[in-house]
Amino acid sequence: MLAAPLAAFSKQHRLPKIGYVLLPPLTDPPTRERQAFLHGLRELGYVPGKTIDIVYASGEGEADFLDAACADLLKQKVDVIVAAGAVAVLAAQRTTSTVPIVMLAVGDPVAIGAVQSLSRPSGNLTGVSFMSGDLAGKRVQLVTEIRPDARRIAVLWDMRNANARAESTVAIESAAKLGMKAESIGIADEAALKSAFSRIRAVETDALYVVFEGGLVANTRTSIAEFGLRQRIPVISGWTFLTEAGGLLSYGADIPTMFHRAAYYVHRIVKGARPAELPIERPTRFELVINMKTAKALGLTIPPSILVRADRVIE
Repeated sequence: MLAAPLAAFSKQHRLPKIGYVLLPPLTDPPTRERQAFLHGLRELGYVPGKTIDIVYASGEGEADFLDAACADLLKQKVDVIVAAGAVAVLAAQRTTSTVPIVMLAVGDPVAIGAVQSLSRPSGNLTGVSFMSGDLAGKRVQLVTEIRPDARRIAVLWDMRNANARAESTVAIESAAKLGMKAESIGIADEAALKSAFSRIRAVETDALYVVFEGGLVANTRTSIAEFGLRQRIPVISGWTFLTEAGGLLSYGADIPTMFHRAAYYVHRIVKGARPAELPIERPTRFELVINMKTAKALGLTIPPSILVRADRVIE
């Protein structure tokens, strides 16, 4: 049964080949999210180097390098491109209109023009979307529950990402409705983070909202978390790994679960399904994670009403 997905490739006398492209530099060992994807493949009978080949390509943190990275995957004759993040997805689409593309984690693929609809994606793209902008207002609400005296919030987002811009707008509008002033801080690369920190200090913000989109946070999570601790500013996001690094809390889709689910899309395409036939899935599981060690360091008391809703508490 496990050999069935590979039948379509038996005549070619080669293993199906996946091209995996992402914006951040490749890390060794793989991130928890990438491990979840690989685990999903193994559950479906795809073992790298034995029943399937995987080749990796990275923009090394530079969005301008992604088109070349995708072009290199095409030269290696991949059967499907797996793209992590909105910037990588759009680069893959610019590179090919024929090779199937499976997106691993994109906030809103319709908003960035990647697909026409979630139910009927059309073209050569499908996959999973965490629709993070829908939760921006909830994250801002959590700030007011933890710090009822909060009057100003800084919103840090990646200017290279259309979804990040949209989510930052929702966060800012939500803050205004709750009586807070919001400082929008867009950065174009990791080098701009230092000046962003200076700006955040200057406006004396009561909380830092880090937008849940793009690869920027993955590479700078430790710096962001340490900045929050030094400045005694609670860091709120949708990224569990940012909370694990020292942020105060995160609320968002369970991203490793979504990466795991994306393996099913690769499986279906390897079997012969067209991406346009596979509706894009939205998350069904969400996590509220609280770092109590950080709360104590910041001198904050997490209300019982929030603790009881938490899926995980980091002591």
